[in-house]
Amino acid sequence: MNKKIKRKYPKKMEPKYKFWLETEDGYVFGQGSFELLLGIQEKGTLTESAAGLNMSYRHAWGIIKQIEENLGHTILITHKGGKNGGGGSKLTPLGQDLLVTYLHYHKAFNKIGKESKR
Repeated sequence: MNKKIKRKYPKKMEPKYKFWLETEDGYVFGQGSFELLLGIQEKGTLTESAAGLNMSYRHAWGIIKQIEENLGHTILITHKGGKNGGGGSKLTPLGQDLLVTYLHYHKAFNKIGKESKR
């Protein structure tokens, strides 16, 4: 079964995929959530992360709340600023672990895709 099959197609094709993380209750975390949390980790605020993704703050906050509801745990700690701003957001250890887990699977799937091109 290790025989390499050679086919000629009119155009080059390669595998593509989309994945997400679920619990037994359903969807928890995907590419958009990953980008939002990564932005929060890098920029320190939900507002800046959402803006960088052309997403409204309200929509971004809804994504965070949905993830927390589906997991039953908090993934983001926020603090309000004063009248001159200064508020911010920080991922909890669980939020950081979601990033690591998603990235782990993303790298694994990319590796499989590269190996299948051989």
